[in-house]
Amino acid sequence: MEKIEVKETDMKPNLIDQTIDIDIASFVKDTMEQRFAGTWHCVVGRSFGSRVSYELESFALFKVNQHTVLIFKCG
Repeated sequence: MEKIEVKETDMKPNLIDQTIDIDIASFVKDTMEQRFAGTWHCVVGRSFGSRVSYELESFALFKVNQHTVLIFKCG
């Protein structure tokens, strides 16, 4: 993920941050489902906890800049 530059907005900072996180998560999920079989799930945020069930060899949790990304396949 590259640094995100918001060109113009009248949203409160928290709302724009959440909007960006949702957009990133949707893009990652859609891309994984196009390239690999199955149902993929993706969570992107700056602070969250999780406990998930997932298929073997399909889980990743990593951080890019200030964003943490959780991706896994289940279902």
